[in-house]
Amino acid sequence: MIEGGRIRVLAVGEDEVDLVASILDEASAWLESRGLGQWPRPFPVDWITAGLTVGTCYLAWEGPVPVGTFALQRTDPTFWGERPDEPPGYALYLHRLAVRRSHRGLGRSLLDLAQALTLRSGAVCLRLDCMAANPGIRGYYERRGFEHCGDLDVPGLTWRASLYEKSLA
Repeated sequence: MIEGGRIRVLAVGEDEVDLVASILDEASAWLESRGLGQWPRPFPVDWITAGLTVGTCYLAWEGPVPVGTFALQRTDPTFWGERPDEPPGYALYLHRLAVRRSHRGLGRSLLDLAQALTLRSGAVCLRLDCMAANPGIRGYYERRGFEHCGDLDVPGLTWRASLYEKSLA
């Protein structure tokens, strides 16, 4: 429970993937309206289902209404590559953090929860990627204590990614 107990956050089952996609579609439309075409619309459901095989996806609920989502993955070779020098389970990777516009501000609580879940898993570092050309989201993560680790071009993406990590130890 977060936000004074009015928001429940639960792991997503395969039967709830469309609910996750609807939140990501709304976020995609909002980003697009600001000239930031980071996520496709409609959001590919297969990306969400594929994420379930390498981690856990979460939905935030206010009563019966899904209002936010994020995923934590154990690996992220696409953005972070293989990490053979790190101990297994050293980091978790945050993906697809999004909230409905009606619940703007909830992202902070979801990010705090992602950090707590990372520590609970035994990992001591949380990593993420975001659009390098989005100064708003980059500043948001930096204000939350994430350090910029570099930028990269990922084959198949139309945008350059910025990599961030936060040590939780």
